[in-house]
Amino acid sequence: MTMQPRFDDLASTVDSEIREVLSARSTRLYDIMAYHLGWEDAAEQTAPSAPGDRRHGVLCLVACQAAGGDVDSAMPAAAAVELVDKFCQIHDDVQGGKPKRDNRDAVWWVWGPAQAINAGDGMHALARLSLFRLLDRGVEAELAFRAVQVLDEASLRACEGRFLDLQAQERVDVAVESYFKMATDKEGALYGCALELGAVLAGAGDETVRHVRQSGLDLGVALQIKNDLAELSKTASASDYVSEDLMNKKKLLPIVMAFETGAARDRRRLGDVYFKRVLEPGDLDGLATILDELGTIERSRELLVQRIASARSSLEASGLESAGIEFVGSYIDSLMEA
Repeated sequence: MTMQPRFDDLASTVDSEIREVLSARSTRLYDIMAYHLGWEDAAEQTAPSAPGDRRHGVLCLVACQAAGGDVDSAMPAAAAVELVDKFCQIHDDVQGGKPKRDNRDAVWWVWGPAQAINAGDGMHALARLSLFRLLDRGVEAELAFRAVQVLDEASLRACEGRFLDLQAQERVDVAVESYFKMATDKEGALYGCALELGAVLAGAGDETVRHVRQSGLDLGVALQIKNDLAELSKTASASDYVSEDLMNKKKLLPIVMAFETGAARDRRRLGDVYFKRVLEPGDLDGLATILDELGTIERSRELLVQRIASARSSLEASGLESAGIEFVGSYIDSLMEA
């Protein structure tokens, strides 16, 4: 039997919690946040929509339930990690100059980079305030403050990953090991945080918390690799598709592998693209073909499979009951299939 209806219900409850966090705020700044959350239209600010992607919040609640905890009491933590993810999204769009997010104009494109940064920073502050709502749900103060620490450490790590990602854009000497460090921080930190928060608030032991956090870190890396491969696939198959990531010289995993392991001739071919100061869409023609010839796309697919297996292995070692492992594993599978 599919668990998707349960996941959808959890997404709706996370969305409701976030709405409650924002409900007492009334300046225009919060309208911008509501737009990014998918609730309102940019022009009229009156068109509510169905909840958007609330995967980090759902992951927190899934972990809490799997560890035998009370999902309702963990709801403020689910909202908090979701708000941090949205803070990161807004900043990602500004940093990457991406005019679209989920087929709508990005916040910075509508209100400008400065106000987008304000909205993103405000969401981060709201995330921390949301955690103090745990006290209203009967969570002990010690656990609530531990949740604050978990979220802050993950938020900082996510920023560190983005620093490494941007730093690599103008370099061609990025090692595969460095890529995995970046991906673990940039994407894995918040997935690990979501699972960790859920387990902590359920009262799980340190070993269980450590293993579920590691599962989230591996999940984030797997999703980063999946997105990298999707960008290259769309670039190769759609003549009218222009990848902002590739135009910004993002070092996707197959590209990093090609520079690190390719022969001098192959590195020169890639250098013809990546040593240019500014790229044009035509510069990307044939890039996926080069990578395919070098075998780095297929090797990246293999590493993707390995990371998913590693995430599963950590779950198996977590000490959660089999039903809990299946529940979390099912949600991880749904994220990989999305």
